[in-house]
Amino acid sequence: MTTDVTQMGRRNGLWREMLDGWVKALTEPSLDAFRAQKGRADPLKTVIGVGLLGLVIGLWAVVAGPASLATRPDAIWVDLLRIIFFTEADFFIISLILFFIAQGFGGEGSLIQQSYLLSLVVAPLGMVVTAFLFVGDKLGLTLAAILNPLSPIGIVSIFIILFSLYGLLLLFFALQAAHEIQSSAVFYTVGAPVVVWVILRVASMFVAQEENLITTEWGFIAGQWEKGTLQELLLGHLWLVAFSVVIAVVLGVVMGVFITWPSRHPRLSHVVVLIPLALFLLLWAASSGLMGEAMGDSVMTTVKGWDRSLMRVEGFFAAPCDIVGAVVSKPVAVGMIGAAFTIILYALFLTGEAASDLTLYILGIILTIPSVALFGAMIGTLGTGPFNAAFALILYSQLPIVRNTYTGIKAVAPEVTEAGRGMGMTEWQLLLKVKLPMAVPVIMTGVRVAIVMLVGITSIAAYIGNDTLGKYIFDGMNRAQPKRYIAGAILVATLALAVDYFLGWLQNVLTPEGLKGRREAA
Repeated sequence: MTTDVTQMGRRNGLWREMLDGWVKALTEPSLDAFRAQKGRADPLKTVIGVGLLGLVIGLWAVVAGPASLATRPDAIWVDLLRIIFFTEADFFIISLILFFIAQGFGGEGSLIQQSYLLSLVVAPLGMVVTAFLFVGDKLGLTLAAILNPLSPIGIVSIFIILFSLYGLLLLFFALQAAHEIQSSAVFYTVGAPVVVWVILRVASMFVAQEENLITTEWGFIAGQWEKGTLQELLLGHLWLVAFSVVIAVVLGVVMGVFITWPSRHPRLSHVVVLIPLALFLLLWAASSGLMGEAMGDSVMTTVKGWDRSLMRVEGFFAAPCDIVGAVVSKPVAVGMIGAAFTIILYALFLTGEAASDLTLYILGIILTIPSVALFGAMIGTLGTGPFNAAFALILYSQLPIVRNTYTGIKAVAPEVTEAGRGMGMTEWQLLLKVKLPMAVPVIMTGVRVAIVMLVGITSIAAYIGNDTLGKYIFDGMNRAQPKRYIAGAILVATLALAVDYFLGWLQNVLTPEGLKGRREAA
């Protein structure tokens, strides 16, 4: 009798511990909460928890499950056991795969601990999902209607997305607590099998010649590549971004440096600034006819000849030549813009840090202007084509570059600059040899943000006649061809990710070794 009571108490304690683990795992989403549960790891509780999930799935299959899980009335128990078995098998196979991957990233936990912590998340959340599917089926709700944000019950999709993200966060905590590895290692541990599965699944689509979104878009993109259209638009996209970025980085870094300096008074030596200002004003006056119609006609005839020569260039350098040709063909606009920027730079040179807040505020306002509106507003002055687009892209990229240049230079420790002055360095030497090198990581972060942003905005430049990847998007919408605008969106997003990855590598290369060591130590 005493033995039976003891065994019953143990069983009740086992159930209480398992339910308590579920509640704490779901209601206390933290790494410490999962670490506390790791000491209570028990393979029996893991098997029971996953088995209960399999039982719930089996009951759903019996009552209201889809055809793939339909059971035969004469073999309900056999089917229930089969579903429970496959649920257990799938769980432990996946857990074993994750365990070996985590070990490869330096994981120190055991398979028992990992499986138990994962079961604290998978079992209760799986039951909730199954119950949701059961209720939805009874109410006559389809998954397509629930996930459609335009349907009356589409708001439920928001909760589904949040619920999924919450479950993913808990899985990350479980793996990190089980193996005591970095967050990045957890990401790769989960991502590696997902990527492999996606690759195999996509490969099977092409082998089976399935007709779906992936195969359709791939076929369209491959066809565009064979025709050469994709290469032409891709080069046009990249060259427009590159042309804008080169000017934007130089301009933004100079402005960022100027607004870190103290204010100063005009000097006679500053007359050198009048040279570019005079040249731009002379170009504007000569090309606009203020110096006589004959002079204006001569200038326009010359630049049009240059433009025609540049338009004849074909191949890899055709796109940059088109951009340069579009710029030189509008000398009036070049003179006005050049003179305006020369005056702005000189004003910032004189006012220095006193103008920092106003400068960043104005650049922030520019960034809030919709790109289509800015492109359209400048058509009257710059026309359509690359000049209009490049000018807008340069304006859009200034805020992150100027702000990060200002922040990076101001973050240089005062004792470092004082040490440089003690060594006899001039202010220019301090800037070029001390401040800018130490500010490189921060400046590159701003440049990285600006370039990735421009990759996206450049696609909209197709709206004003530029040959960029955005042409697929606008043509697809105008022709009501989803495969075109979906392909355009995929290509632009892929290009942005590739550029961001490359810039991350470049940022690491340009960062001085001393700063890398300091960052790793921190």
